Amino acid sequence: MHLTAKRTISAILAALMMIFVLTSCQSSEETPDITRGNGSIEAPTAAATTAATTGTTAATTGTTAAATTQKSNASSGSSNSSQSSQQTLANIAANSGQSVALVGSLINALGYNYDAKENVFYTELDSWQRSGNYMKHYDAIAAFGNMHYLTTRVDFNYDGLAWRLQFWKGQYGAFGGAEIGVYNKIPGQTDELYYCADDDHLLYMSYTMYKTPADYHNGVKYFTRGWQKHWWLTGFKPGTVSATDLVMSARIRTYDSQMAAAMEKGLLAAGFKQGDAQTKYDTFRRSGFDFFILWYSVGDTNYDKG
Repeated sequence: MHLTAKRTISAILAALMMIFVLTSCQSSEETPDITRGNGSIEAPTAAATTAATTGTTAATTGTTAAATTQKSNASSGSSNSSQSSQQTLANIAANSGQSVALVGSLINALGYNYDAKENVFYTELDSWQRSGNYMKHYDAIAAFGNMHYLTTRVDFNYDGLAWRLQFWKGQYGAFGGAEIGVYNKIPGQTDELYYCADDDHLLYMSYTMYKTPADYHNGVKYFTRGWQKHWWLTGFKPGTVSATDLVMSARIRTYDSQMAAAMEKGLLAAGFKQGDAQTKYDTFRRSGFDFFILWYSVGDTNYDKG
């Protein structure tokens, strides 16, 4: 079987497994706090280091200026977190008709971890979804799995590769969430297939989500995914959201001035405009090698809004 076909089949199977889990976790009338297990697990935290370029500003909502990131686990001694974890897992199991043990094992098997502070599930750097790569057809079939979101693609060429940064925000089954993916390929190597960035092509990034423009203006955060080096920065929080109401305030660091110039052209081609990335939606601000992006409506939904 052709390599591309194998990768495609693998990715489709991965998508179907994710759809099974997310659609089986139907929320009750009151959305519970969801936890992963006996011990709560904190999201990666930033370690203070020198910025990538002199004069780079770190002023953006919900992000930090760290150049490296370390992961730390929360103490399992918190009785409140432990009790909440057990109760929530029990609620999910009851709603899905499965055992607590099975639900817990499925969450772990699907490559997800849990940030107790933000109440979000997220994917690890080496989650098995990385082998599925990306093609735009995934977005088309996602709606059939109760995933309704707005997405936009930023394409550019750099260092002999065709790069794609993709943003998603919306409803994923019983969760509201967002994603930033980093992909590349050799130009002309494949048609629609992009490969998940390997360890040599990861990007530092972070973002904070707001459920509505009003929440953004009032500084009411939905959740934050901290500054870290990744290929797929995700966050999925229990609850209901509107894909077209969500606001993302993101920060992404490129490698050098050449990549920054290429990404700037990609953002402009995608529909973003140069601005302050704070008071004007769908604008970006470049500072050295860093981009600050305020995303609201650029892109297309993967479902019929009519």
